[in-house]
Amino acid sequence: MIHLLPDPARTAAGVAPRFLVIIRIVTAIAALVCLALATLVHGATVVGVDVNPQKVETANAGRSPVKEPGVEETFARARAESRLTAATTLGSTLADADVVVACVGTPSCEDGSLQLSYVSSVSEEIGTAVRQRSPECRPLLCVFRSTMLPGTMETVVLPKLSAAAGEPAGRRYEPVYNPEFMRESTAIADYFTPPKIVVGERFPGAAQELYGIYDGIDAPVFQVPFAVAEMVKYVDNYFHALKVSFANEIAGLARISAVNPTDVTRIFLSDTKLNVSPYYLRPGNAFGGSCLPKDVRALGAFGRERGVHVPLLQSVIASNTAHKSFIARLVLAHAPKGTRILQMGLTFKPDTDDLRESPLVELAVTLLEQGYDLSLFEPDLKPEQLVGANLAFAHAHLARLSELLVTDFARAAARADLIILGKAMPGVKMPSGKEFLNLYRL
Repeated sequence: MIHLLPDPARTAAGVAPRFLVIIRIVTAIAALVCLALATLVHGATVVGVDVNPQKVETANAGRSPVKEPGVEETFARARAESRLTAATTLGSTLADADVVVACVGTPSCEDGSLQLSYVSSVSEEIGTAVRQRSPECRPLLCVFRSTMLPGTMETVVLPKLSAAAGEPAGRRYEPVYNPEFMRESTAIADYFTPPKIVVGERFPGAAQELYGIYDGIDAPVFQVPFAVAEMVKYVDNYFHALKVSFANEIAGLARISAVNPTDVTRIFLSDTKLNVSPYYLRPGNAFGGSCLPKDVRALGAFGRERGVHVPLLQSVIASNTAHKSFIARLVLAHAPKGTRILQMGLTFKPDTDDLRESPLVELAVTLLEQGYDLSLFEPDLKPEQLVGANLAFAHAHLARLSELLVTDFARAAARADLIILGKAMPGVKMPSGKEFLNLYRL
């Protein structure tokens, strides 16, 4: 674990590193936990700032402004040791602070977009305080933990900070985005056992001094650009909501079928190979084959027939169709008219000759309809061995299949202007100097 580097002057004087946490909304559990743990675990002196005087009065009395297990006791202990105070304004509290943690609200507007006025104003306040600090102070670590959409640090926080501070980041302050992954009612436990630690920074190593906050905590650490860290927080929250909605819609279908939803869920969750695992969660091509499209349509139809509203389940096919359209647009954007294209892969997955509802077949059809010179390399496929529904699908969608297929990859690749990898082909060596588009891993 990387340690927080102490200020030599402060250490020599026996003064603990100082935290400043800005909290502006009652439900800022992350801010409260930062306050509590900074005082208890890291021995810091903490000043909590909030515009709500009632919350400030409560904190100064050693009580937590919200109900959260463990926070009240920590506040009381910190106040008793004179390591926690609260105020309604920044004042001069940043004059000799080491770290400022901003946990302001990002509420929804009527159209669902985020209101960033609090983020904007607190960035300006911190920047102004930086300008007023002594030039001899070490750079102020400015940690933002509000849930913000990708691009907010770059387009809102950094411009506001630099304008108010009178200079760009680096010499007198360093902005960091460190999203929290804590849940209400278990926030302190989640702090000590997080699933991950994500740090968004201007460049690798810029946020080095932040890691002392997590000293002794065993969790994977991801040092990433600002936008990645911002996006990860939203992906987590959205996926959690998606799981709840999925489980509830499946339960609705189960009940209408006189099936116990708990039994179904228990069996579903027991599968940690495919269901509760990284499988099917890596961005790439659309799904296809003889099972998934058919079964997704069937379950949606089953719900409609029985009057069960399952909007999430019924949106899956539409989402898959939209993704296939996106893939086609992506390829066309890389292929000016007259481009000779070599498409690697036609079946819906490796090690099968199943063409049914393969998104790669649809892509090939689109490219042919657009008039491209197309060749297909598919080592999993032998047209003379196709039978039954698979053969019928091939005839219906790619009547010229046999003449489009090539077996000499090196020769076909040398002729091509653009090579499209539609699925994994680990045994095939890609040529150098060719334009290459990987649809298997976007």
